[in-house]
Amino acid sequence: MTLYEGRLNRPVSELMDSLNRSLPVDIRLLPYDVAVNRAWAEELGRIGVFGKEEVENVTRELDALLAEARAGAFDTLPEDEDVHTLTERFLTERLGDTGAKIHTGRSRNDQVATDFRLYIMDALNGLMDDVATLLGVLRGPIETHAATLLAGTTHLQPAQPITLGHFLASLASALLRDFDRLADARGRAALCPLGSGALAGSGFKVDRVRLARELGFDGVLPNSLDAIADRDAAQETAGVCAILAAHISRYAEQFVLWSHPSFGYLRFSDRWSTGSSMMPQKRNPDAMELVRGKASRVAGQVTTLLSLTKGLPLSYAKDLQEDKQALFDAVDTTCLVVQVMAGALADVEFLPDRMARTLTGDMLATDLADRLVEAGTPFRAAHGEVARWVAELEKAGKNPLDTTLKERKKRFPNLSEKALALDYETSIRRRDVEGGAAPSRVREFVIKLDRWLENRAASGNDSSVSDSEK
Repeated sequence: MTLYEGRLNRPVSELMDSLNRSLPVDIRLLPYDVAVNRAWAEELGRIGVFGKEEVENVTRELDALLAEARAGAFDTLPEDEDVHTLTERFLTERLGDTGAKIHTGRSRNDQVATDFRLYIMDALNGLMDDVATLLGVLRGPIETHAATLLAGTTHLQPAQPITLGHFLASLASALLRDFDRLADARGRAALCPLGSGALAGSGFKVDRVRLARELGFDGVLPNSLDAIADRDAAQETAGVCAILAAHISRYAEQFVLWSHPSFGYLRFSDRWSTGSSMMPQKRNPDAMELVRGKASRVAGQVTTLLSLTKGLPLSYAKDLQEDKQALFDAVDTTCLVVQVMAGALADVEFLPDRMARTLTGDMLATDLADRLVEAGTPFRAAHGEVARWVAELEKAGKNPLDTTLKERKKRFPNLSEKALALDYETSIRRRDVEGGAAPSRVREFVIKLDRWLENRAASGNDSSVSDSEK
């Protein structure tokens, strides 16, 4: 018996089959579909649709299906429209009427929504693991380079001295927020649609709370129509993936620039570089370029998923079949991006001497303005006074560090010699505020990150740095 026999009795066209058949994509959900069918069979046994032996038989055959599929010994058939019809067909072939009863009280609508949310929960767990791994990779360089001078920029122009450790800690800070977003998304995804039927709820007295608990959900979605119709769990997951991928892409862009000889701040190992098919001398940071490029794919899938539901009548429409390919790609791409960044940074060689060479004396202008403020000059006046001096020096081909202490004293007579002493190390030490570039503050961040990583390793829970400090 075919899925729609009795209502549609003519074979669909080949084109309709190509359009409608989603099995090549959603076969990925087979382990989740097996789990959902197992829980559903037990629930049908509880309400008397199945006898005890039938439940045992269904469970046995579901295990066999999964084992055969993993071994590559199971063949799909043309009538297997999707992973859910494949499972039902397998059970019916093996168990006859018992298999034909498995869909009692259930729709493919709540079945697919449940499978998909189980996948999302696992995917988010995997992404959290990957982010934690990347944070662990960053921890060492942040500490090692807590005092390594680096020319900080705004508008990609020289701004103020910072440290490489402070820069890398900025990536870690963003990743910690990404981790929390992933954990938040997982919490909202962990609500079970099963038992919602096609839209109005199951016609059988199934225990949705028990089903949710057996499948590892935190609870149930409270409205059957919403449970079937909405895809916000997929949209939110893609959204947090897009933010995570965009964060990593932004730093990949910075690293591409830094690998250029005009910067020369770092060198990626051969494992994360490519050459040129034509130019023998080339050494290209393609890993970072591909990370940067793939982030756009993830952002595109967010648009795909939002567009699917923005004007879709409730409850279910076949448009929603397109949700899986979009989310699978978003998750797979983001996982790859995070893992590549972790691998590349584990092997990278930073070159502090080259970083030091790009520091320029005009980066200390703000420090001088701050000292004038401390001496009683209003900041805007101090800003203008220093700006005019820097402009004059620039015309002469000089910068503040090219001047002598005597020259600076003459220009700013109300400042002490100590205030007029300009150097990069003193500049960053003065940024001694929470989250500032001072090496002491960077090392404080390392302590917090260590605590976070220890808590994560001990519990595997979605804790944040702020949580770990409590």
